[in-house]
Amino acid sequence: MRSILGFLAAVCAAAAFAFAYYVAVRPGAGWLDQQWVFLAALPYNWTMLHVTGASNFSPDAPREVSGAALFDVVLAFVLGALVEAIARGVSRWARRFRARA
Repeated sequence: MRSILGFLAAVCAAAAFAFAYYVAVRPGAGWLDQQWVFLAALPYNWTMLHVTGASNFSPDAPREVSGAALFDVVLAFVLGALVEAIARGVSRWARRFRARA
């Protein structure tokens, strides 16, 4: 799949997750700073809660953090690609009705 918007959305999601993780693990970070990672992983937490019935996400568990980051990046790419595909379809549809000069 080639999608510029999907790629940009995935890069932004990865950067946001990396920044939230940095804020959570930097020296002197408190428990409130770890909430940024939970907020960045909210799509993962919501999905796990509805699929399995429980979400045991913790910023201290590297596997869960990397899984949540991967989930967010893939979700951002898919949604960006979907928006781009819809926009391209509407653009093609609108071009058919344009007057030919």
